[in-house]
Amino acid sequence: MVLGRRRDPRSTCLWRGVIGLLVLLVVIGLASGGFYLYLRTLGNSGRDPTVGDLRGDKVDPSIGLSTLAGAPDMDVVNKALEEDQVETAYATTLFSTQLSDREMIGSLLLVGEAYADAGDKARAQSCYRQATLISTLSPSLSDSARALSLVEIGGSLAESGDQGEAAFNYDQAFALAAYSPFLRDPLRADLLGELAEEYASLGLNAKAEECRVLEAEIRYSGGEGQSPAAGEPEQPVANFLTGIPSPGPAMVASYTERRVDAISELMEFLQGSSGREAVPQDLATEVTQALVNEDQARAASYEDELAGASSLVLRIGIAESRVDWIRVKYRIALGGYGLDLVPAWSSDVVGVSEELKAAHQELHAIYGEQIDTFGDSTAKDRAWFDVLRLEIMQGRLGLYPDSPEQELISELTEVTGRLNEAGDTSLHPEVVYEDGAPRFRLAWAD
Repeated sequence: MVLGRRRDPRSTCLWRGVIGLLVLLVVIGLASGGFYLYLRTLGNSGRDPTVGDLRGDKVDPSIGLSTLAGAPDMDVVNKALEEDQVETAYATTLFSTQLSDREMIGSLLLVGEAYADAGDKARAQSCYRQATLISTLSPSLSDSARALSLVEIGGSLAESGDQGEAAFNYDQAFALAAYSPFLRDPLRADLLGELAEEYASLGLNAKAEECRVLEAEIRYSGGEGQSPAAGEPEQPVANFLTGIPSPGPAMVASYTERRVDAISELMEFLQGSSGREAVPQDLATEVTQALVNEDQARAASYEDELAGASSLVLRIGIAESRVDWIRVKYRIALGGYGLDLVPAWSSDVVGVSEELKAAHQELHAIYGEQIDTFGDSTAKDRAWFDVLRLEIMQGRLGLYPDSPEQELISELTEVTGRLNEAGDTSLHPEVVYEDGAPRFRLAWAD
């Protein structure tokens, strides 16, 4: 019984016979209560197409597993990039439950640059487009962070030779610099000056000149009064989307410790081996058992905690924690750690994705209950504006499998319309279609 990296599906008949025997042994082991890890190759069947480009066979488990052993996600991303394990850095970024949206954008840019340096332009541009998506839809980014991110993404795209996508990002940054009610004038002017240079480098001289004119008006025409007063928040964000602490249930803690210990032991073995040695059966069993036991403990705990929660805010925190855990489980099922850690999950990717979808739907319902307690209709719309953007973004990233995107887009359009009628001047994402597929860009109320 061994645990190892993903193999090419074009195996010899003899190897398939061996695999068949191993599968039979695992089934027997499962029937008697044992859980084992074994070598196998997962096909693309059942994968969510938005995460279908994840290449588990290129993830280095000796690094990627660090998050399951308790290491911070950002530390794992940095280590993976230092060791040229780009796919490991990408998988860690995509499935992170710790990175803020700003950190995720920065990580995607670093991963994209690493792909570009390796000559993989397509995957680099995929990372940049994901960073654009987050910059456009994120409910947690301030407009200043959003604008700076878009300029940075545009620069990466321009460097990779994709002038059209670079201009798309610059245009959104320009919209923020010209129309956002939240940017302070010094930053607004600085952004316009930088955009003028970027547009000029793309040969878009008319747009560059428009930036220069607006920059001059701000710097020399006394427009400071249009900026928010010092100390005022840049813009409102739904309080329940800023990260609600959910105390870890005591009944799960021991299972988490066991998982950390088992994964740490597995990593130690991988780092000390040549990469071709079979993982000892007892260690393989321990890893699988630890993950399955923790999953079962968490499932029972989340149900109990949600039923007994004293407030809607606490219920939201618990439901968000459940989504985070199942996202980890989904990554395991997809082979996103470079190993087949739990065969039962990887043979039922559709089932795990449905579990993650249901967790998102339950969280959406609890968001709705909380929003219904707001007395002001505009406050309700503003909260839904944040929630809907978050859910659309997660769906596009593949973290909300089979999300009801069209329904969410329709609701977002209706909410945005009501906010505009109420005088809300925030920029909002609007849908544009490219070859029949919806895409988002920032717009403003006329």
